[in-house]
Amino acid sequence: MSARDETLRAAQGYIGCGWAPFILSTSKTPVANCERCRAEHTLPVQMEACNCLTCHGFYSATFDLDRVDEMIRLHPRGLLAIRTGAPSRTAVVDVDAPHGLPVMRQLIADGQLPRTVVQQTGSGGYHLLYRHPGVRIPSGAGKGGTGVDIKADGGYIVVAPSIHPRTRKKYRWIGSCSDDLTPLPQAWVDRLREPDRAPRGNAAPPPAGPAASRYAEAALRGELERLLEAPDKQRNDTLIRSSFSLGQLVAAGLLDENHTTALLTWAAERIGLTAGEIPKTIASGFRAAAHHPRGDVA
Repeated sequence: MSARDETLRAAQGYIGCGWAPFILSTSKTPVANCERCRAEHTLPVQMEACNCLTCHGFYSATFDLDRVDEMIRLHPRGLLAIRTGAPSRTAVVDVDAPHGLPVMRQLIADGQLPRTVVQQTGSGGYHLLYRHPGVRIPSGAGKGGTGVDIKADGGYIVVAPSIHPRTRKKYRWIGSCSDDLTPLPQAWVDRLREPDRAPRGNAAPPPAGPAASRYAEAALRGELERLLEAPDKQRNDTLIRSSFSLGQLVAAGLLDENHTTALLTWAAERIGLTAGEIPKTIASGFRAAAHHPRGDVA
């Protein structure tokens, strides 16, 4: 059986399990977006709706085997992955080797990691797959302890028969990947679930600055929307990028600095960023943008 056939057959099996597969680059990172997607698709809702074959990483995951086949044809050396979280009904405890292994053993000994479907990674770690609880479980590094990451909503894992790019060892399932998943223990759900926040529509942002042009106002609205919709792992990075982008307009005199800072602060607080870090991040973005003012192109 050729490598392509082996990958396609595995993808078919994952689809049968209700896990949405897609293809990564050879380095475990997503395939680069096309030029149009880089320029136009900045919000999760846009990425989710995009019809490009491999753009936007895990948003390209699909239950259409023909699309996966085409991904494999175009990227024959790419790694097979599955999207985690609610779309595939999976929450994964991702144990890195070597630092996460003793933590995993202790968690098992303490009864905190019940038996479930397990994959050994190409680097000697483990993926413990649990049934998604139906509430948002954000992905994140170290959320299970040192060397123990969580791959759930907003995440993905590499899966067999992929070969690890560094060790050249295959990912492999311990037992059958088609076995029923154990529910994620409630203690983990309580610990990891996204905190409930008031609906975003219940609070209005501060008023826009009076001197803003239509172009600047549109840019301001766009950056605020981007920040409010930022995935959990990308929220601070998005605040940095939005601060720089709007800071360019502040530097050009198209936006009022105080009003723009207030709006960015409001949005950052709404998505749960740490209050102590928000002013520093915004100020850093504004300082960098001061050297690159951006004018009205309308």
